[in-house]
Amino acid sequence: MKRFTAFAVAAVVALVVVAWAPAQTGDATPDGNGHPNVGALLRKRTDNSLTIVCSGTLVSPRVFLTAGHCSNYLLTHGQPDAYVTFDPNFGRDADHSIFSTPYHGQVIENPDWHVPYQNDTAIVLLDQPVAGTTPAKIAPLGFLDGLKAAHTINDMDYVNVGYGTSEMVVVPTVGPTFPFDGIRKWTISGYHALDQEFIHLDQNIHRDLSGTGYGDSGGPTFVDTPSGPVIVSVVSTGDIPCYSTSVNERVDTVNAQNFLAPYLALS
Repeated sequence: MKRFTAFAVAAVVALVVVAWAPAQTGDATPDGNGHPNVGALLRKRTDNSLTIVCSGTLVSPRVFLTAGHCSNYLLTHGQPDAYVTFDPNFGRDADHSIFSTPYHGQVIENPDWHVPYQNDTAIVLLDQPVAGTTPAKIAPLGFLDGLKAAHTINDMDYVNVGYGTSEMVVVPTVGPTFPFDGIRKWTISGYHALDQEFIHLDQNIHRDLSGTGYGDSGGPTFVDTPSGPVIVSVVSTGDIPCYSTSVNERVDTVNAQNFLAPYLALS
């Protein structure tokens, strides 16, 4: 990801040397119970503790949506299964480990995914339905194209939710770090560009915007509609220091919706 690869190294350094951790970029707000269907995708360590890989969203009682490059990381490291937590403040110990979560399932990658971020969707098919949490809704086919055609795409707030790091912070005698605190937060980005696969979002703090960091990969971007918020994309990549741009895989495309449809139909 931007939002993932360096996270595995840089954010760990940040945890060790930085005492404060604003998390995500710009004006990030702790989510509390604002988005209880947004969770963290977890991998198993050699000591059987769990730690974050990416973010994601419950989109049906058994389907946890995330990014294809997140699933690829797990699969290429010999982890065909994964764990999920919906705790808004996970991993309270110093290295943000988690030692138990009831949510476990199988990693399923979009068969059309390929490097670096093409068709960048995946799911964790959970063993059991998640009770007591309302799944998020996915935008209908062509939703963003409709906003662009109606000349309203620039007017929307793009709400990102996830567990990612802050933007790059340079610490004297240490160097660049990406502070991380394990808290789910939300940010608001602006529209920058749209193509057939990706929506490009502006998170430049000098324009009073905010956005995503490492660990937010796979997490949702919501747009509000008269019938409630819908997920329009999942976080894929962006600029390395997380200062200006996020590039997100659209979920209102034929490829994404064809991949998800059979799993969403499961009871």
